[in-house]
Amino acid sequence: MTPVTFNETQKAAIVSLLIEMINADHEVDPSECAVFDTICVEYNICEDTYNVGRALQGIVAVNIMKNMSDIQKLVTAQLLTRVVDADARDDDREIKLFNIICRLTGVDTLVQARHGAEENQ
Repeated sequence: MTPVTFNETQKAAIVSLLIEMINADHEVDPSECAVFDTICVEYNICEDTYNVGRALQGIVAVNIMKNMSDIQKLVTAQLLTRVVDADARDDDREIKLFNIICRLTGVDTLVQARHGAEENQ
């Protein structure tokens, strides 16, 4: 299977969303930062793209994600869950933000459609 690729604008949006998720509970946990750094390496996010993402408003990042392909949206949601799970704490603010992002970008519908298709097999 070919790994999912993102253009630099999409990567900047991912950076923005990941930073929003890290800050959602108002505590920056070192494990969240470690996961963030790992994701940046995995997706070859350069310093310029990181800086653009850091400056990008959350709603703009959500709109960029909304225009991604379905698989890119699902992978981005998986990256967000990696940050949520990093500190091994369930935080309502992180879960709420994750759910809002999924609803606004259509990820929730994609997941429901896949789940429904699996049940019908």
